[in-house]
Amino acid sequence: MGLLLGIIMGLSVSEVVKVIMAALTAILGAFLGFDKRSFAGMTTEEYQKEKQNTLFTALRAGWFGFAVVTGILFGMWIRTNEVFTPSVAKSIKQWTDAGYTPDYARKLVLFQRFAINPDNGGLGTMTEIQKQHTSSLFSSRQAQDLCGATDPDQWNNDWKVARQSILELEDKSLVPVVNAMEENIPPEQRFVFLKKLQSLLCYLGNQHAGLCELGADISAWDKNDATSALAVEIAKLPVERQQKMMDVMGKLVCQIEKK
Repeated sequence: MGLLLGIIMGLSVSEVVKVIMAALTAILGAFLGFDKRSFAGMTTEEYQKEKQNTLFTALRAGWFGFAVVTGILFGMWIRTNEVFTPSVAKSIKQWTDAGYTPDYARKLVLFQRFAINPDNGGLGTMTEIQKQHTSSLFSSRQAQDLCGATDPDQWNNDWKVARQSILELEDKSLVPVVNAMEENIPPEQRFVFLKKLQSLLCYLGNQHAGLCELGADISAWDKNDATSALAVEIAKLPVERQQKMMDVMGKLVCQIEKK
């Protein structure tokens, strides 16, 4: 039972985790017992028998907890390695076998898994199928909060309002990004960049992406589906400005993933 609960928790999304945690607490309470035992007036034989029962109950509860932890770690390992999820290459092959071109198949897989519009980099509403590829245990709460708070549509293309609103979020990881945007990105490109940045933050908020390892290499960002839209925008800048923006973006992703 402990392994079952642990694996479910390791594989579940947030709504399920809350239910399982409540059930786990109730079960542990039942195992541990809420009554205070007294050995007064017992014979030696009764005392030894009761002592054995108490020890058995304690061991059973202890091993239950150990099994839950083992199950959680195993479930997390399954999610991290996507044991039951077809690889991206296999998913693309499924679409190409159905008659779609490789380029269009890649776009379909990008949208299917991450709800990212491959044409504009915008993030759509996550469907239940897409949520199956995410895990609350790997999601960044910081990125989840920033996902909604950095929606550029709310600022009506007014950079001053957008800049002030982002700084008022009091998130230290975004301050260098805003300053770098103001210094290196032309005004007419800032809101396009903001939209791509929001999509990346939403992506980071849905799962542990492992994007920190890309560093500040724009070519590596361009090859990754989650970061390619931002890489395209940065590539439009002069070379010296590209590196400045990549340094800032690399640090932002690593800071969010570490939290």
